[in-house]
Amino acid sequence: MNPVMKRDVDLVRRILQHVEQSGADGTSPGGWTQLVEEGYDASSIQYHIQILHDAGLIRADELVPGQWWPERLTWAGHEFLDTARDETLWNEAKSRIDAAVGAAPFEVFRELLVRLTKDRLERPELSREAISPKPAAGRPKRK
Repeated sequence: MNPVMKRDVDLVRRILQHVEQSGADGTSPGGWTQLVEEGYDASSIQYHIQILHDAGLIRADELVPGQWWPERLTWAGHEFLDTARDETLWNEAKSRIDAAVGAAPFEVFRELLVRLTKDRLERPELSREAISPKPAAGRPKRK
């Protein structure tokens, strides 16, 4: 009997980041060791690779039953990762969903990330530069 598998959006994001770093040749930088060191077990990683493939975010091959190898991100995978890349936006989206409903469909999570990104673009005071501390001396001032 298989253990219950629940979708983990943090693991989804980490796998997409990992596949992006792997490059076009599909070689994995350091294998999945880093994800295991972060506390994810191999069966959860494999399950998430499979559902990412099912969702069209990555292309992956099932080498043997239950063992998936991601080949590359799809366009949709790149699009999601672009919205999920910023740590502040990522954490804000997770917090909002957790506070409001506890869990939400992936599409709702993606749409919230897109909306938060658009908010930053439309409101300069929310931009990364506006909320980050200014660098110390050494940078010339603009006139």
